[in-house]
Amino acid sequence: MPDSLPGAKMNQRIFKLGLAVETISAYLLCCALADEGRPLTRSGLLRVWTASPGALDRALSELIDAAILEPVDTEDGYRILPASAWRRT
Repeated sequence: MPDSLPGAKMNQRIFKLGLAVETISAYLLCCALADEGRPLTRSGLLRVWTASPGALDRALSELIDAAILEPVDTEDGYRILPASAWRRT
């Protein structure tokens, strides 16, 4: 099975990195929003995030630290990086 499907943002490698469950959940939400063509913003994620805002912030920080997400110039926005850029193996 390939790591990702054509046109989809989610990469199966996310499950092999040893990240916290909430971090993986945040990544999956980012992928779902991106697949729908919606902007990836903290405020947009908070609309569908079921844990605390602090938990989302920790998850986003971990995704940024692992080079899975990167902040973009737009207000509180993010971009999903390709799996080839991720720092954890």
